Amino acid sequence: MNFNNLINNNLILLDSNSSNKTEVIKKLVDLLDENGALINKHEFLKAVLLRETKSPTGLEDGLAIPHGKSSSVKTPKIAAARLKNKIKDWESVDESNEVDLIFLIAIPDSEKGTTHIEVLSNLTTLFMEDGFIDSLRNAKNKDEFLNIILKNENINKKERVFENSNNENNSLKFKVNKLKEHLLFGTSHMIPFIVAGGVLLSLAVMLSGKGAVPEAGFLKDMADMGIAGLTLFTAVLGGYIAYSIADKPGLAPGMIGSWIAVQNYKTGFLGAIIVGFIAGFIINLLKKIKLPDSMKSLGSIFIYPLIGTFIVCGIVMWGIGIPIATMMTSMNAWLASMAGSGKIALGAILGGMTAFDMGGPINKVATLFAQTQVDTQPWLMGGVGIAICTPPLGMALATFLSPKKYTKDEKEAGKAAAIMGLIGISEGAIPFAAADPMRVLPAIVAGGIVGNITGFVMNSINHAPWGGWIVLPVVEGKFGYILGTILGALTTALIVNTLKPIASETLEEEIEELNYEAVVGEGEAEVLAITSCPSGVAHTFLAAKALEKTASKMGVRIKVETQGANGIVNRITQKDIENAKVIIFAHDVAIKEPQRFKNIKILDVKTKVAIQDPKKLIEESLQ
Repeated sequence: MNFNNLINNNLILLDSNSSNKTEVIKKLVDLLDENGALINKHEFLKAVLLRETKSPTGLEDGLAIPHGKSSSVKTPKIAAARLKNKIKDWESVDESNEVDLIFLIAIPDSEKGTTHIEVLSNLTTLFMEDGFIDSLRNAKNKDEFLNIILKNENINKKERVFENSNNENNSLKFKVNKLKEHLLFGTSHMIPFIVAGGVLLSLAVMLSGKGAVPEAGFLKDMADMGIAGLTLFTAVLGGYIAYSIADKPGLAPGMIGSWIAVQNYKTGFLGAIIVGFIAGFIINLLKKIKLPDSMKSLGSIFIYPLIGTFIVCGIVMWGIGIPIATMMTSMNAWLASMAGSGKIALGAILGGMTAFDMGGPINKVATLFAQTQVDTQPWLMGGVGIAICTPPLGMALATFLSPKKYTKDEKEAGKAAAIMGLIGISEGAIPFAAADPMRVLPAIVAGGIVGNITGFVMNSINHAPWGGWIVLPVVEGKFGYILGTILGALTTALIVNTLKPIASETLEEEIEELNYEAVVGEGEAEVLAITSCPSGVAHTFLAAKALEKTASKMGVRIKVETQGANGIVNRITQKDIENAKVIIFAHDVAIKEPQRFKNIKILDVKTKVAIQDPKKLIEESLQ
């Protein structure tokens, strides 16, 4: 709603001698009544004064926004007053606030959920403009006072058009990017579970020397620790995808629903991703249901998690769970029917299935098919054992062959993947696949097919129901087994590196060039920024350093909040937001606590934009 329709010269009171809150509110109510905005001024005054008893309407910097929603209001209006003497006892958010600028908002009761919020938002946005409040205090007359309001409103409209144009011009791309942000947010919380669980299990299998999970003693305990991590990670993945979409109320439905999907219906990590998104969207739908005031405090901690968990689990149990389980049974029967066909065709099918979802349901169908026949047809495990380890080994090799295409944290993940691959833990490639499925999944499937076919053709026989090189002591045709592993891993590495773009420079290279002072104080910056990436390490801090360094060279004061592995660092405060012109979101995962930034211009980009061209980004933010 335009301020042209809300305020005019007749609704402005300049240099009033009012000495207390009630007196100035009564004068503004009289102005509204004289200008035909009210049906019953006494009823409206009563509504405004009642609102004053509930929570402070004073802000800071001398401002106050009393308001009333009442059926005695004909049409939305704003009446403004500038006082000669400040009122020191006006209850305010800032306890030291002394009020001399008052904007009284009158809203019809029928528009309290729409117009009311819009007017408040637009008015508080004006207050944050540099020099706006001082201009009002220095206005010589009502015309000048009104023109300052209308002029600044038009400027803000242009900025909002600029902010929204990127989203509107790329609406489909914007939505896809949002989905990817939620996925990467879940992935970033999942990675520690895979690394800890996979490495512990790998070490236990390796130290046992039998190519199988130990059955007793200390090594069994270590293996159990690893299995716990590899069991929990899918619940964490689904839970934090839902959390990214719907905040904390999404955690329980996402985690519990994912756990049931994976444990009861063998959906694997792909099922956890689907359930995570379902949970997040369902919680957001539940939030749209208006709760009575007496129950609102219970919504986030009781009502939404409880009802959301029941609905999500119901969808899994009575909807998608049985079809998935039926599909797995059908695949098993289909593979059994293929056992008598040619080795190359069967090798391609088993290899692709084994590599595809890395420990998920499709992988399990293929591996169990071979494992259950290890006593009668060990040649099946000879190929499948290779396909088990090619995804993580292929991605580890890819980070070694083309290091410029991977960030520092991805290279570290590659080292862990190499260990897990050698020990037969295919989950080592999941962080890469979850973060970039369109490039990684085709590459690892191709690698699994090449490796499995090579093992079959070279007549490699594996007498252990396990994969990787840890089983070499019980493999006949070791040369073919090793060759299949190398060819499969190399195929994956070459394909994925062909598809992936060059990554940004490493964090160390950037830090070596730094020589600047970051802004950490409150209210000192004209530009704000938040950086966040899936791992919460390399790109998060690389983007932050790039922005800080470039801003320093440009003479621009910028404060950067990082949302990384150590949580929120250098937190942006309300005072920062009030004093800044714009905030830059440089992120690949969803920003935490975005509600803080409703009343400031936002420039939304990926971390790579901040890393590759921070100068242009800062210049655009200041336009």
